[in-house]
Amino acid sequence: MHLRRLATVTVLGLLMLAGCNSDAPPDDGATAPSEPAPTTERTTTTEATTTTEEGPPPGEVTTTTGAPPPPFGTTSPSSAPPPPGATEVALLAGVEVAGGAGVDRVVFRFVDAQLPGYDIAYVDGPVRQDGSGEIVPVEGQARLQVRFEPASGVDLRSGTFEETYRGPDRLRGPTQRVTEVVRTGDFEANLTWVVGVDAATPYRVEVLPGDNAIVVELGH
Repeated sequence: MHLRRLATVTVLGLLMLAGCNSDAPPDDGATAPSEPAPTTERTTTTEATTTTEEGPPPGEVTTTTGAPPPPFGTTSPSSAPPPPGATEVALLAGVEVAGGAGVDRVVFRFVDAQLPGYDIAYVDGPVRQDGSGEIVPVEGQARLQVRFEPASGVDLRSGTFEETYRGPDRLRGPTQRVTEVVRTGDFEANLTWVVGVDAATPYRVEVLPGDNAIVVELGH
């Protein structure tokens, strides 16, 4: 009797234990995922850098200049001997007075490819005729004397005194600075002309053997 009661108690204990185990959730060995740890985002702020180059103010024009051009001619005396090989008196054939781009031009042309030497200078006081010394009026505030040697407007070689220059002794042209050009002498192989100018203007000389000419240019 005592043994039956003990067995009954044992069976009831086992049933109660089994009931408790059936209420517990099955353990399948899996681990529940943990909540992710909060992350801290790092914000980087980049500031834009602006570089400003200084330039000319609005509306202002910047001009870059090189070396200045050389000055035009001179107002000082200038001279040159006859070209090499010149052995005879140069004979004047013609005189031309004209205006050009920025210059007035006086051209003395010779014959037979013979060119003389020259002496050119601004002169003070009255202009005088070679040989006689008489005063020759020349219009203008300044007077540029052009003397050629050996040169003439008359060919003396044949003994007939043939004139090679048959133009006027006083010339004018479409010029800005030159007022007139006047012949003031043809004496002993010295041929002289005077250029009247409104002021003592810089001049330059060009010798042109191919054109049988000597050119005097005066700047505007």
